[in-house]
Amino acid sequence: MPIIYRRLSKLEGIKYSIGEYIRRCQENGDVSNVSVYMKDLNKGTWIGLDEDSNFSAASLLKVPLMIAYLKMAEQDPAILNQQIKYGQALNSTPQNILPENRAQLGNTYTVDQLLRNMIVYSDNISKELLWGNIDHKFIASVYSDLGLAAMDLTESEPQISAKDYAAFFRVLYNVTYLNANLSEKAMKLLSQADFHDGIVAGLPKNIVVAHKFAERKYAAEAYLPGSVQLHDCGIVYYPKKPYLICIMTKGRNLDALKEIIKDISKIAYEYEEKTMDLL
Repeated sequence: MPIIYRRLSKLEGIKYSIGEYIRRCQENGDVSNVSVYMKDLNKGTWIGLDEDSNFSAASLLKVPLMIAYLKMAEQDPAILNQQIKYGQALNSTPQNILPENRAQLGNTYTVDQLLRNMIVYSDNISKELLWGNIDHKFIASVYSDLGLAAMDLTESEPQISAKDYAAFFRVLYNVTYLNANLSEKAMKLLSQADFHDGIVAGLPKNIVVAHKFAERKYAAEAYLPGSVQLHDCGIVYYPKKPYLICIMTKGRNLDALKEIIKDISKIAYEYEEKTMDLL
């Protein structure tokens, strides 16, 4: 995919390049819906392609759950050392991308350990244990504090847009919601995420990314357009010019969606590298 530098402004150029790539993928049947939101974290300028469309939040909800626990830890640091026993089997959402580490039945974990498993390895069991141990009003308060629309977190398929979801990463990066130590803790966990097939795959190996991925497959609609969703959102620590990128996709094949997210990430990075200024 050629990237346009001279005929268009930088802002228009990156949007045009990504938009043309998405259009070709849709024509080929590789993806049905794509949403992209990007923000220059130095200048505050941003671009979006269908950035307000809602997608299944799935594992993306693990980030606001982490933020809710860390917000409580500001007042009571002992919360992170609270022990939770995985005493009976839980009905968690099946994972198509299996976590390397997951909570084991019969074991006892601290909240801190479960937060790590949930964010670094995206373990659904750890998420369920944390979810069952918190008053959900604290999670709802995270959304309201950030000016996001109330979400029914009890419904089977909570929805969120790329633009709204980006708010969680902005407040962590800018240290405007949690204190400095806990914001740093959250970003460190996100930078250790072991999913390397999306945004990370489109970048040089030396670039640090603090991110969270999510996947959802609807077995009853297998191989139909939109039956599989894959998202990846986070902060790319491009030297001196970090940027936020959130990519949400719907299609019929998980591997194809991984490639699309990787390619969009690569287009954005190459544009950054060649223009020396993202937006």
